[in-house]
Amino acid sequence: MMDTSTFTHFCRARRQDILQRLAPHGIILLPDTVLTEVEAGRDRGYDIPPIASFPWVERGILTLEEEYTQLLIKVDMPSKRTDPPRKHLGECAVLACAKHRTMVAVIDDGDARTQARQRELPYITTMWIIAEAHKTLAGIDCETTEQIYQDLLATDMKLPAAGTFHAWAARFDMLNCRTPVIEQS
Repeated sequence: MMDTSTFTHFCRARRQDILQRLAPHGIILLPDTVLTEVEAGRDRGYDIPPIASFPWVERGILTLEEEYTQLLIKVDMPSKRTDPPRKHLGECAVLACAKHRTMVAVIDDGDARTQARQRELPYITTMWIIAEAHKTLAGIDCETTEQIYQDLLATDMKLPAAGTFHAWAARFDMLNCRTPVIEQS
């Protein structure tokens, strides 16, 4: 279950193969709310391929129970009077699906991560994805890992600014560049 930001920035950086290779069973589920946001980004001119071109992306239609949970989470999300009513709906849909479908949410937004922690929902971030790609995917060495991070930054993705990915990952003991890379099955 993936939020708009992660999906679109990986696509804009032409690194969507990383998402597919790391996804359980090679399938990524995007809630319908997120798909609407992705299409809106395409309409605004973001260089994102059509979702239909990704046979490994599936649409997640929220059940009534998931929609109710989405709204409960939305109510708990911080907002300003000037925020549009649809702000955070994608993150809320991802968290609702993670709860009801026992899935891992892929979210970067700080407020959404707070909601996930408060609800004890498992989640990962883009930085985790980069580290996991380095640790588990063939062909992703230290240099490639750093390039993925730089490619995402080049799309104006808001990521921790640490100078280099490896400097940031070292602070959290997330990877070891001496570890051999293995093929994920």
